[in-house]
Amino acid sequence: MPPDSRRRIGWAWCQNGELFPHIHSVAIDTMASSKPSFSLPVVAAEDYRHAVPGEMWELRPVSITGPIEYRSSPRDDSAEAITRLAEISMQTPVDYPSVSDAILAGDHVAFAVDPNVPRVAEVLEGAIKVARACEAARVSIVLWPEASDACYQSLSQRFHNIPPDDEASDNAQTLPSTPDEMLINVSRHSPRDRRELRYVAADADAEAIYLARDLVDADFTIPIVAARAVDAIERLDKTGVFPMFADSSTVHRFQNTSSRETSEGSANEVGWLLGVQLLIMVSADAAGSVARILTGTPDAIRNELDTLHTEKGSDTNESETRPTSELVVAALDGDANVQTWPNVARAVIAASRHLEGDGTIVVWSRLTESPGPQWLKELSGNAERSPGQEDGDSEDELASALAVQHRDDFSDAADQTDEDEDADEPADADSQPGSGEYANWSMDRVLAKKLADLLSSYRVLLHSELSDVDVETLGMGVIASEEELRRLGAGFQGAGVLRAAQFHDGSVSRFDTPSA
Repeated sequence: MPPDSRRRIGWAWCQNGELFPHIHSVAIDTMASSKPSFSLPVVAAEDYRHAVPGEMWELRPVSITGPIEYRSSPRDDSAEAITRLAEISMQTPVDYPSVSDAILAGDHVAFAVDPNVPRVAEVLEGAIKVARACEAARVSIVLWPEASDACYQSLSQRFHNIPPDDEASDNAQTLPSTPDEMLINVSRHSPRDRRELRYVAADADAEAIYLARDLVDADFTIPIVAARAVDAIERLDKTGVFPMFADSSTVHRFQNTSSRETSEGSANEVGWLLGVQLLIMVSADAAGSVARILTGTPDAIRNELDTLHTEKGSDTNESETRPTSELVVAALDGDANVQTWPNVARAVIAASRHLEGDGTIVVWSRLTESPGPQWLKELSGNAERSPGQEDGDSEDELASALAVQHRDDFSDAADQTDEDEDADEPADADSQPGSGEYANWSMDRVLAKKLADLLSSYRVLLHSELSDVDVETLGMGVIASEEELRRLGAGFQGAGVLRAAQFHDGSVSRFDTPSA
C-alpha cells in the first residue's frame, strides 16, 4: 500500500492517540424506538471498551461519503429517521433518475439483501415504502444464505404477507389479494435447491451460473449491501449478488478455483446480465448502526468504494499505518442480526491483521446460536479434511456430484420451472444433483476453515451467550464478564479495539488462489 494509504482507507489519528476514519460521522447514542426491539443494539461499547486498560487504539468501520449533495446521515438513531433516510436515498440516486421513473405500476421488485446491513429492518421499511408509492404489485426480499434463523424469522414476521397456500400459486406472483395491498415475500436463498434458481449464463469455462429465482424473475432488482473496505480491496462484487445468490456449484468454483481477476469479471458480467441498475449501500458507525446510506448505479458505487483501497490490481492491503497490539478486542457492535458465526470469523480474521506476534484476540458478542454442522466439522478438528469435504463427503464424491450437475445444467430440462415439476412433493434430502438439489457446498465453509486455522495460531477468547463448555469444545477460551476482560488486559501494555468488527473483513471469503 502506498504511503498515502491512510487517507485512502479513511484513517486519521486523533490527539488522544486513537485511530478513527476521518470521514466517519460522530456516533449517536442509541434511542428507544417504537419499532420492534429486534433492530436495537445488542452489543454496545460500554460493555467492553472501558474494561481494556493501558494505552489503547481504536478502529471504526470505513464510511462511504458520496458526492456532497448526497452526503446525509440520519438525523438521529431512531427507526423513523433511518427509514426516512432510506426513502430519500432511493428517491434521489446517484447518476440515475428518480426510482419512480424506473418502477412501473404492477412491477415485481426484488431486494437482494445482505443480512448484516445495519438496521436492515428499518432500511427495508424505507425501500418498501418507495416501492409501494410506485404502485409495485409485488416485492421479494431475498436474504443471503448466511442470514440467521432469528433474522429471517423477524423479517418474515414484519413484512411477509402472502398466505402459505398462495405462495406456490401463479396468481400470487402478480396479483395482490386486494387492490390496495402490495404482496411481500421474504425468503432466504437456497443455493442447493434447483427449484429456487434460474439459469443466467455460462461462464468462461462453459460452466452454468444459476441465481436466485426471484431476483431473475423480477422486473427491477435492487441489492441492499453493507459497505466494506475489504470488498473493494479484493475486487469483490459491489452489488453483493455474486456469488451470494448463485448455486452451490458456482460458489464452490468461486471459492476454490477462481483467481481475483476471473471472479471480478464474472461478478461484473452477472450483475449486467441480471440487469442491476441501482444498489443501496449502507455504511456502519462505531455502534454498528447506520452512518450513511447511498443509492446509485453500480458504477457510481464502485467509484465510491475505489477510494477505500489502493491502486487497481494491488495484491495486498497491508498498510504502514496499520496499528498493532498483542491484545485486540474485536466487537460485534450492532443488533441481533450480526451476532452470527460468519461474523465471528470475520472479526477474528480482521483482528489477526493487527496482532503482534502470538497475540490474543477477544471477540465480544452476544452470540446465542450454536454453530452449524460445517462449522463444527472444521472447528472440532477431529479429522483431517481437504476444503472439498463436508459431512462425510470425500473429494471424489464431491467432484462426482459437481460433474453430474454440470451435465444436467446443459440438458434440455435445465431451466424448467415448477410448472414442469411436482411442486407439492418435497425435495428428498438424499436426492442427487440434477434431481432437485445441487452438490453439497456451503459458502460458510471457507470462513469456518480460516477461523479454524487462526484458532491454531492464536489465542482466541469469546464473549457470548453460549455455555462455556460449548465454546471451549470449539477450541476457544471464554471471557464471561468485563471484569475478566480487565484482568486479561492487565497483562498487556496496550490493546486495540475493532468497533463493529464484522465490517472490517470481506463479505465472502475464498481459499487463496493465484492470479491468472
